[in-house]
Amino acid sequence: MFLRKLLRLLYSRVFIIALLLLVQLAFVLTTIIALNESYWAVSLCTTVLSTALVLVLINNQEQNPSTKLAWILVILLLPIVGATLYLMFGSHYASYKLRKQVLKVVAESEGALPDKQEVMEALEYFDPAVASQSKYLQKATGMPPFAINRDDTKYYTSGEAIWPDMLAELRRAQKYIFIESFIVQEGQFWNSILEILTAKATAGVDVRVMFDDLGCINTLPFGYQQKLRSLGIKCTVFNPIKAHLDVGLNNRDHRKIMVIDGQVGIIGGINLADEYVNQKMRFGYWKDSAMLIRGESVYSLCVMFLQNWNLYNPKEQLDYRSYYQPGGPEPKEALACIHPFHDNPFDGEHVGESAFINMINAANNYIYINTPYFIVDNEMLQTLTLAAKRGVDVRICTPHVPDKWYVHIMTQAYYHPMLKAGIKVMEFKPGFNHTKSLVADDKYAFVGTINCDYRSFYHHFECGALLYNTASIADIKADFLATEKRCISGEQATINTPLPMRFLRTLLRLFAPLF
Repeated sequence: MFLRKLLRLLYSRVFIIALLLLVQLAFVLTTIIALNESYWAVSLCTTVLSTALVLVLINNQEQNPSTKLAWILVILLLPIVGATLYLMFGSHYASYKLRKQVLKVVAESEGALPDKQEVMEALEYFDPAVASQSKYLQKATGMPPFAINRDDTKYYTSGEAIWPDMLAELRRAQKYIFIESFIVQEGQFWNSILEILTAKATAGVDVRVMFDDLGCINTLPFGYQQKLRSLGIKCTVFNPIKAHLDVGLNNRDHRKIMVIDGQVGIIGGINLADEYVNQKMRFGYWKDSAMLIRGESVYSLCVMFLQNWNLYNPKEQLDYRSYYQPGGPEPKEALACIHPFHDNPFDGEHVGESAFINMINAANNYIYINTPYFIVDNEMLQTLTLAAKRGVDVRICTPHVPDKWYVHIMTQAYYHPMLKAGIKVMEFKPGFNHTKSLVADDKYAFVGTINCDYRSFYHHFECGALLYNTASIADIKADFLATEKRCISGEQATINTPLPMRFLRTLLRLFAPLF
């Protein structure tokens, strides 16, 4: 059994690619070190280069201070290796090609979305704080808020809860189905979806599937897109992994989007694999969430999907406006609103983090946060602690059973300052809490794919929706309170922590921006 697993690992795509990358990295570093030992001039040059890079980092106004500090420490501690790693993986220009392509596609989609000025004006009248948040999101992403009926969104507290409704909506598709996911894995969940997609494609429905290559490197066989195409399903692999050193490997498509006929959309944390619907348990019970959206606002999800689709299909270039179906309700006294938005690592804005900070600052009574990881910069931590100190009931729920031990350790490193400030920190005891949600003051909330960590805030392609005055907000709050009853406190989770583990937490937190 052990030998079989070992052979499977050695012949796996992830092992081969990782080995090739390590060989390339070792060759580069060994060459530089060898040159440095042989020639004093090289040593002088590397010292000058390291010093120059540190000065550039200090002067860089766009880069996050926590990230700058981590890179400066690496460069100063290991001048040659650190400088090389920074030039390859940390510099602004390392991912120039991918950045240029993404910004080009985003620019081409400008004007595809309606401005919905009447909705913004209504928000300004009814709730200036929410209007301020929406103004930021529209300016940063080009995506507007939409007036909706209060029951046009439905919140689900787990993957298995949405599964039957997801299949039912897919069976109703008449025109097109767009699916974008970070992870897809063959099993009961995906196979039940694939059966419908195949039938719909055969019937003439335009079915398109996009998945992230790194996200699926261990879950799908190599070349799986060819199988889907043979079934009549159009398929694109996002950011295909190549066996050479490339900072673009770091920028993954973490979005989970499903669009059906432009009138039904699904977003949230649920990937298309069995563990997300608890058909397979790896880390205890998998707690997750999703939201089903109906109406005109689904068009924003459609545009998000088409931007990434067009990125890897330049010869096809689907027309955004041909998918727009107007017809939302007029803004009125009992205004309900949804503001879908996206984030990408190249837009010069940390949209996800900024949206969270704006929501926390706007909260007056409470804000409840579900997140699988909590690895944030000082700005986010300060915002949360200030909210607690001004009397806001701040509660944060993370997993008790980790999927990545080192990430869990880094998350726990933030408990002490939050608890000291009066924030109630807890861990979901039955297993892994993969839910990504914020809810505040019974009037606004967020559901989407964004984690409270550096990867989501700075490196990944993400999406989500800000909700205002919808019926689903009460359900999001109720879900948090029900989850809280199954939690242990942050103090209880970290009590009697050995001194070496405390040191490791502190060390990992220092270098967290590089993970």
